[in-house]
Amino acid sequence: MPDAACRRPPRRAVDGILRGPQHRPGTALTTSSACHVDVAILGGGASGALVAAHLLDRVDGAPSVALVEPRAVLARGAAYSTARGEHLLNVRAGGMSAFNADPTHFVAWLQRQRAHADAGAAALASRFMPRREYGAYLEALLESAPGAARLQRVAAMAAGITPVAAGYRIRLADGGHVDARMVVLAIGNLAAPLPLPLAGADALGVGQVVEAWDYEAVAAIDGDADVCIVGAGLSMVDALLTLHAGDHRGRITALSRNGLLPLAHAVAAPAAGDWTALLPLGVRGRLRALRDWARHEAAAGRPWQGVLDALRPHVQALWTAWPEAEQRRFLRHAVRQWDIHRHRIAPEAAAVVASLAAEGRFVLHAGRARALEVGPRPRILYRRREDGSDAVIDADVVVNATGMEKRITRARSPLLQDLLAQGLARPGPHGIGIDTGVDGALFDRDGRPLPGLWTLGALRAGSLWESIAMPELRGQALQVADAVHARLATPSR
Repeated sequence: MPDAACRRPPRRAVDGILRGPQHRPGTALTTSSACHVDVAILGGGASGALVAAHLLDRVDGAPSVALVEPRAVLARGAAYSTARGEHLLNVRAGGMSAFNADPTHFVAWLQRQRAHADAGAAALASRFMPRREYGAYLEALLESAPGAARLQRVAAMAAGITPVAAGYRIRLADGGHVDARMVVLAIGNLAAPLPLPLAGADALGVGQVVEAWDYEAVAAIDGDADVCIVGAGLSMVDALLTLHAGDHRGRITALSRNGLLPLAHAVAAPAAGDWTALLPLGVRGRLRALRDWARHEAAAGRPWQGVLDALRPHVQALWTAWPEAEQRRFLRHAVRQWDIHRHRIAPEAAAVVASLAAEGRFVLHAGRARALEVGPRPRILYRRREDGSDAVIDADVVVNATGMEKRITRARSPLLQDLLAQGLARPGPHGIGIDTGVDGALFDRDGRPLPGLWTLGALRAGSLWESIAMPELRGQALQVADAVHARLATPSR
């Protein structure tokens, strides 16, 4: 049983969702900074909520679980905490179930919501829903879990982990602690800083630099301001859509090394073909084979997107089939091309981007940032990709849309840096994420699996590459939950 300081208040049903007597959407379930539980999940976003839901999928025998999360609302994390309607899922609703065993779960939930009560399942499954609705789905999933009475909320940031006799002590940024037999790191995607040549951004004034994931700060940018967005991936698209939704009048530019934008989804069935033929091929061979496959589809009047969708379930196998040298070659030469084809955006989002570009209201520059000059207006100096010449971008506001930080040693996370310093974790292959076993168990600095310490999601990308989308997250969440249940059922551990 959890300590008294951690005990959850009695629960009652409201609108079919279990809630504590003082709980309402947007508030903490329970706040505590000292307790003892079976499992502490560090991070209460999508991946943490999925693990918790699987752990609490039974009334009898559910472990006591603490979700350590500083955000006011659980289950949403950075991606799904947006309240803005222009921020859409990058996958159709039919592919976003939280459960592999129930692929229609999200669509069925949507049909129970008043806003979609008259929509058919097929129509909903084909739509790219606002991300805020998916966040509400995950929150409801967590709160309605059969064993949810065993869930505690710790409204704080985890700052470090120390092994103790009974498991682990999680040190909190507010000075408190949580003791747990087992720990799951579910901290999601880590935001990358601006490129090192732009390190002077720290000297910019208030409002001169904004993080793309700070959705309301982006929305609050003055409508007449000239904006430079650094990065051209999914975070850039979010920022651009928000500026457009606010009828932004100032000039909008983006700077990225390759000058490549995410491509759009199309209505396409997975292409027929033998993906295993790609396994023995290196980077060049696979790219050549994929281009040939895409041309074959186009000749038959089918979108190229079907080729990537056919590969989708097999990306981890394709990644792990490469030796490390070939993986490095991919990371050096092909990763951006892969990203724009694999991580696509909703057609309606792509249409807005294309329209703004056609009207001259949005301009994308390809080049490498060289320096940032701080003044009344920030000035970014960069070298053009096309000819190596020097150029500048003057702006009133710089938006950091460089995406997620993959290199663990650069992560702006006290928790991860503490784990590395203690030797409780080591960087994953190519320095990406952290090194783990097949079930997500952490390896210490000597390569030994740590008992009772797991992770999932982006932190496993070095080993698996494909590890941040919902099909991988829901599978890994179940895998971790099964490992926890197995350990709880073994008295000697």
